[in-house]
Amino acid sequence: MSPADPDARIAKMKDGRTHLAHKAEHAVDLESGAVVAITLQAADLGDTTTVHTTLQEAQANAELINERGVEEAVLDKGYHSGEVLIDLHQDGVRSYIPEPDRGKRNWEGKELEKKR
Repeated sequence: MSPADPDARIAKMKDGRTHLAHKAEHAVDLESGAVVAITLQAADLGDTTTVHTTLQEAQANAELINERGVEEAVLDKGYHSGEVLIDLHQDGVRSYIPEPDRGKRNWEGKELEKKR
C-alpha cells in the first residue's frame, strides 16, 4: 500500500514488472472527436469489469451531443468476453472487439455469445 496514494493498486506491466497505479479509460465520439467519458478505475480490475462504468458515463454524455447516445463501441481485445458482448447487445450497442488468440473456442451452450 502506498502511504501517499492509498487508492493505488498493484498493476502488472506487459514486461512482467509490477507497480502501484490507477487505470484510466476514455471514450471518444468518433464522428465529432469529442471525449465523452474519462474514468479512473482500480488498476487491479480487468477491462471486462471496468468497461460498464466507462460506457455508462459515455452514454450519458454522448446523449448531449446527439439524441441517439452511444450506438457503436470499438474496443481492444482486452475487453472481449461473452458477458460483455451480451451486455452491449442488450444495451443496443453494436460492438467491434477483436477476439484474443486463445485457440479454438468451445461454443457448446453459448449460442447467444456466438451470435454476437
